[in-house]
Amino acid sequence: MKLQRRSETPTAGTPAAGASISGASRRGSFATGALAGSALALACGGPASDAPIPTADVIREPIKRLIVATGTIEPQKEVEVRPRIAGIVERIAVEAGDWVEADQVLVEIERDLLEAQLREADAAVEAAEVERRFAEIERRRAQDLQDRGATATRVLDDARARFETSVASLARARANRDRLATQLRYATIRAPLAGRVLNVPVEEGNAVSPVTAVTGGTLLLSIAATKSLHLEGLVDESEIPRVAVGQTAEVRTEAFGERAFAGQVRDISPVGNRVQNVTYFEVEVEIVDPEASLLKPRMSGDADIVAEVVPDALTVPESALRYRGERIYVNVVTGDEAQPRDERDVEIGIVNGSRVQVLSGLAEGERVEVQ
Repeated sequence: MKLQRRSETPTAGTPAAGASISGASRRGSFATGALAGSALALACGGPASDAPIPTADVIREPIKRLIVATGTIEPQKEVEVRPRIAGIVERIAVEAGDWVEADQVLVEIERDLLEAQLREADAAVEAAEVERRFAEIERRRAQDLQDRGATATRVLDDARARFETSVASLARARANRDRLATQLRYATIRAPLAGRVLNVPVEEGNAVSPVTAVTGGTLLLSIAATKSLHLEGLVDESEIPRVAVGQTAEVRTEAFGERAFAGQVRDISPVGNRVQNVTYFEVEVEIVDPEASLLKPRMSGDADIVAEVVPDALTVPESALRYRGERIYVNVVTGDEAQPRDERDVEIGIVNGSRVQVLSGLAEGERVEVQ
């Protein structure tokens, strides 16, 4: 298409002949012509910009199918320590964050009253033993007299009854003493396992109730066995068929950013949980990383479970994909950058971050347009 440019020199015989044309008029004429030329060039299919459209090569590389389990870091075992007796907290020997060994003293409850009651019980046992010995002597004496015919049968029966009663009284006194001795031992609370103290919600001087109370007893502290940690995460039901025990995983937490900790799928719940009309399955990923001790219980995190690895996959950037309804295609660069693109339907497989596996529609070495 040929563009007509208006002459800058007036022709003879026109009203403007012999008259001068101002600079402003000339600039306006040139500007109008340039805009018209640009618009016409675009209408004819000319390029709007000289900047090259970015492309990427179709390459072969390993790609992994990752399934994300989102949840929290949990200890292998967590125990809530509650008192077995009522009383007043006299001493707290640990703080939150402390590492404790099994059977280490944690809390002591006042024992003065129990010690006094135990001494009283010891005295009662001694008195019952004296009573039993005396009753046994009386029973033997009555038996001897009965054997010689020197006493009535009723006397022997009374002696036997007193002896049996003394034996029962002694047993009761000993049981009471053992009960008080046990309660006195309960006044010293020891760690049921080795682990880290998570919290200590009581203070010295607080009154506490026993675990046998209706309320379940006062919580003294919580201990977690943190030498073995795992992530308890949820996986969507559509992905759970690809998850299996023993698969490797990488665990990431908000606290450590992109730092990954090695993990392994340990357990998969057989029953799903319905959350906001979506079913999820709980998956336990054991953290086997040598530096797992850096993690703390209750940290939020994700586990990227490696469900599948294709060592020689044909891949393109995810930004190369185009969508039109249910159709997925790419623009293939067939030659020179200026030539039209070839729309090519593709079938995709694994999507891992910014890379996508192409199952069909492309060949290695081809170039595709990216957004």
